[in-house]
Amino acid sequence: MRYFLFFLSLSISLFAKDLDATYRVSFGIFGEIGIAKTTLHVEGKRYKITVHAKSTGFAAFISGDREEFYESRGKIEDGMLVPDRYEKITQKNVNESDAFSDENRVILKKYVKIYTFNHKLHKIEAKKIKSRGKQKSRSIEKVKFYAKNDILSLFFNFKRLFPQLEIKKKQTLHAVGADKKTGKIVLLPLDKTEFAKLIDGEFRGMKFLKVILNDKIFSSKKGELYLALDKNGLCEKAVLKDVILFGDIRGELIEKNY
Repeated sequence: MRYFLFFLSLSISLFAKDLDATYRVSFGIFGEIGIAKTTLHVEGKRYKITVHAKSTGFAAFISGDREEFYESRGKIEDGMLVPDRYEKITQKNVNESDAFSDENRVILKKYVKIYTFNHKLHKIEAKKIKSRGKQKSRSIEKVKFYAKNDILSLFFNFKRLFPQLEIKKKQTLHAVGADKKTGKIVLLPLDKTEFAKLIDGEFRGMKFLKVILNDKIFSSKKGELYLALDKNGLCEKAVLKDVILFGDIRGELIEKNY
């Protein structure tokens, strides 16, 4: 079963040297199906964002203990995060028949994609590494578009792009990790009433936002996220629409440390 357990947390008003945010990911009667943890670390003029999402419980059993890792690293210029490198890793355990016996063995299947930015030349290179047990293949390709951000740096830059945390009309941005051909991300207005139909909870003082990533991220149809943000721009609650075999998946912030 393919699904992706990841809910983005957005920027805080001033970059802390360290930010940790942990989300519980759940689906209907199944309850918790995963945990996603986001961290931001700043040292001098350099930053690193990491996201680690892993399946739990029954979801871990049916997905082969699926885990996903994301990392964005780069420099800080004029208060904005500027990525040098963006990396995505997906891994899970799969059963494979042993050619020399009747037994099955469990092996690790892993997919790594590393993007390298050249902002001066407006070029991005992508390296792919696929492995299945001891078998491994590599390839390098040029990304067909240029973007200043990856999806992690973009979301942490969000409050600088939109200081009031409000989207009053359709906005189009671009980032590596969204639409594979264009990097397009669409931001749309969202009101409290519409969001409250998707997930229970208190929403006092929150801002709301709909994000379409135009990619089958989390194995959803088009990466359609509904977000509720606190006054600092940190994502408190999120709903990912139309995930294959799951329907809507919900994420809720359960711990944060600045």
